[in-house]
Amino acid sequence: MGRLRPGHLVEAGFWLGLCLFLYVYSFEFDKNIEIYKFGASGWPRAIILLMAIAAIGQLIHHYVKGDETSSQIISAAVDDGSEEAAHAAHHETVKWYLSTFALLAIPFIYMRVPEWIAGTSEPGDAGLHTARLIVAAILIAVVVYFIRHHRVRVMLMLPLFFAALLEDFGFYALAPFFIIGVMYLFGERRPRPMVLIMALIFGFMLTMFVKILYVGLPVGNIEPFYSIGSWVVTVLQ
Repeated sequence: MGRLRPGHLVEAGFWLGLCLFLYVYSFEFDKNIEIYKFGASGWPRAIILLMAIAAIGQLIHHYVKGDETSSQIISAAVDDGSEEAAHAAHHETVKWYLSTFALLAIPFIYMRVPEWIAGTSEPGDAGLHTARLIVAAILIAVVVYFIRHHRVRVMLMLPLFFAALLEDFGFYALAPFFIIGVMYLFGERRPRPMVLIMALIFGFMLTMFVKILYVGLPVGNIEPFYSIGSWVVTVLQ
């Protein structure tokens, strides 16, 4: 395997698996657009292709040169003993990779499990919405539990989880909590600066996308989140 380590194969397998999943999922919204010949899935699939190329390129780089080049770059930037700390914390064991994949699977669990639950219990939108609320609450509790001791892995998972929740809960209700969560993961603990920065970022995004560009951000389809999103759009426009 050249200079490849198990970690290189696991990393490449994860990204290529994610690309495959996203490509298959893109057929859910593959619709024709009059002003864009590639359709609604054109740009998402282009990004997925770039992700796959980057993963394969990284794997080839490790196959040819191993960690030598990367280690030299990192050592030139900072020598803080992080590699030794990773070895000491057993961050290269099979158990660590399995727990990481379990945490990263949370967004995909939300995307599938509520439909399975609704399909075997109460039919219709009401049952599906109830299932999504319950599953979302459980998964958010899991994320909050792991956020103190698995910050790096939660940081990788959080954008995917945010994207998975957008359609049901809407951008306007979720974005403030997502922004605060990102700041917390990066080490900020002071409540007042966190609230102030969140308000500035959220206000800028609302002004830019809703007021200036007239971009239709998701308002959600579950109450009361739908009403909150609709109210914000009405006030801004």
